[in-house]
Amino acid sequence: MKVKIRPAEAVRQKEELQSLSGQLYAAMDFRTCILACCFLCTGIIRHLDGLAAAGSTSSQSRRLFCSLETREVIPLSSEVKYNRQDAWLLLGREKSNGDVQRDDPENPPPDGTVLFIIKESSVDILRHADGDNNKLECKISPYFTDNTQILWPGVASRSAELNPWFTGTIKHVDNKFTMTVFFVQSSSTHKVEDGQKPGSRAERLHASGVFLVRAGPSVVHSGLKKDVLLNCAFSVNHHADLTIKWVLLRKGGSKKVLFAYKVSTKKVEHQDKRVEAFLAEIPRGNASLLLRGVEVRDEGNYVCSVAASSLLGERDIRLQVLEKPTVMLNADSLSLVEGEEQKLVCDVKNFYPLDAQAQWFRESKKRGMLPDVIKHVLFSSHRENSNGTYSYSSYFLLTASLEDDGLKYTCHVAHQSLTYPIKKSVMLRVTGAESVWPFVVLGVLTVLAVTACWYLYKVTTASQPRPY
Repeated sequence: MKVKIRPAEAVRQKEELQSLSGQLYAAMDFRTCILACCFLCTGIIRHLDGLAAAGSTSSQSRRLFCSLETREVIPLSSEVKYNRQDAWLLLGREKSNGDVQRDDPENPPPDGTVLFIIKESSVDILRHADGDNNKLECKISPYFTDNTQILWPGVASRSAELNPWFTGTIKHVDNKFTMTVFFVQSSSTHKVEDGQKPGSRAERLHASGVFLVRAGPSVVHSGLKKDVLLNCAFSVNHHADLTIKWVLLRKGGSKKVLFAYKVSTKKVEHQDKRVEAFLAEIPRGNASLLLRGVEVRDEGNYVCSVAASSLLGERDIRLQVLEKPTVMLNADSLSLVEGEEQKLVCDVKNFYPLDAQAQWFRESKKRGMLPDVIKHVLFSSHRENSNGTYSYSSYFLLTASLEDDGLKYTCHVAHQSLTYPIKKSVMLRVTGAESVWPFVVLGVLTVLAVTACWYLYKVTTASQPRPY
């Protein structure tokens, strides 16, 4: 039986079918967009996580390659032997079951390596170790306590034996900073089998990093009358009674306390008038010191000392004063007659430390020719100025020659405060001496003429008849 559909009804069914298809496609497009957005967002998030991992210190590799240095007293001798072996410092990678979480399971530790597994509750070492981990040098050594039990919050004391303590020194290869970390062993050392490399054995030691002090850079340069910031930071894993102190050790062994502060009482026990500490920043681990108006007498080693309970962390920064010299010549240009002599003086003033070197050069007119070094140069004795800087002079005697006309004589001054030497030049103009022979000839002719005239006058007067 055939069903006939009227044209109007067919049109209506066609429109309903098209509407239903549009809704279906719209729903599919919406779901597709949702899925696409989810996919893109996931990729963006992963990409951003990758950027964060590449740029964030805390996301860097949490494994530091170190060396473990122990000392051994040779029996029946007073000699001490130092033993070194490879060590890995694994930061915050201990699983709940005590296994080691490695960054690269394909690269297990070699035989004989000591694994220092640092708990998550420890001080954040990598937060203070800014820079590439490949530029960090790490050395771990036992911390000798002179048979005294160190009491630290959160560390249970052993009744039969002392808690083993270690110190780690982490240094940036470019001397940007040096850090001292105190570790306490929380479980006994034992051998573990490495599952990724059968037969490989590594010594594993569980420890907690409880306290660190960081300072740097190791050497700071400053000019006179400048303000210089000495960076020092610390971190503790528990609340502890802290005492912060800055001490200046000058050349010759003299010692001066610049700043002393006790955190528990919030009392500044001592402060030099030219230093400033940031008391509001100390609770956040900033123990830096600002030294105002640097003078020569401020040069020396500045020791940042942080005492936390029974531990004392110290790091030092060497302040070196560098003052650039001023260079002056006794002339900017010279005009001399051939054969004339002139003293050229190069004054080197107000420099520190005492190592400025001055040289005189004679620069050729031809391009590409190396200048000639002036020999037989004399130097004055060094003069110490009232501010502790030094001055002296370099000079020589120049005899003018026509060959020197248009040449430059340059004084080069080198000093460790300078990236490039200071150059001061004098331009020389030499003219020839005027000849005296025309004047001599003219004088001789004049004398001869006068003599001839006198002779003629005598002859004339002698030949005339006398009246008597």
